[in-house]
Amino acid sequence: MNNAGTNMYEKLTIRNKFMFGKVTQNPVIAQKMADLLTPVEIGAVTETEREKFLQHRSSSKYVKLDMYLEDENGRVVDTEMQNKSNNKMVQEELPLRIRYYQGMIDQEILSSGTDYIFLKETYIIFICTYDLFGKGKYVYHFHMTCDEDESIQLHDKMNWIFYNTTADLSDAPEGIKKFLSYVENEHAEDEFTRLLDKEVKNARLNEEWRSEYLKTYVNDMDMKREGYLEGEEHGKAEGERERDRFLVNRWKQKGKEISEIADDLGKSEEYVRGLLC
Repeated sequence: MNNAGTNMYEKLTIRNKFMFGKVTQNPVIAQKMADLLTPVEIGAVTETEREKFLQHRSSSKYVKLDMYLEDENGRVVDTEMQNKSNNKMVQEELPLRIRYYQGMIDQEILSSGTDYIFLKETYIIFICTYDLFGKGKYVYHFHMTCDEDESIQLHDKMNWIFYNTTADLSDAPEGIKKFLSYVENEHAEDEFTRLLDKEVKNARLNEEWRSEYLKTYVNDMDMKREGYLEGEEHGKAEGERERDRFLVNRWKQKGKEISEIADDLGKSEEYVRGLLC
């Protein structure tokens, strides 16, 4: 077994997408988190799905939603864990990514011939471990308003929310303050964060999940090594491109989406698409 991978798994926190997905597949945690992070009271949960796969045409880009939830009142909540990328393009594309997620969710909700009135109230939430907008807010909540008169709202049932774990949390409600602080520094200080922390620690002991993570980790490390060796036969610039081409196509075959591959490589999605065979 790869010791580096084993040690890495034992240190995974809620910030890691794999760990976040495993922890939030617990329906109790999923409901409590949705209740905490949305400005409405979430009803009884009728559906939860980790890494919900959405693709409406074979030729269109697919998405995998970290934690998808529907409640008895017809609300949809998608919660995503978002860590900072070294690639500036990936950072700048996040608002466009949320726009695409919204469209895919709406298509999932509305079947052919159904009236638009049946579109559901949706909340797409990104828990960011950095300040996406650089204004120091602990939360940025977006919905459609009129530029000429902000008192006029579109009431399109769309809500996009970005949380910032690095903000000054003195103005945040107590529950959100404790949660964001836990994501940032792993200090469990209330009932919900203690529940999260317990679930994370249990997940670290889950041998099936450990094996699942390590298979992905070891395969990725092997692919990186193979890619680098192949790249050494070329000049440095061409070698890096050939390495990236190898990784991109192997990861795509394994089901990774382009945005995830771009994030892993620290490159733009346009660059990744140009390497697909």
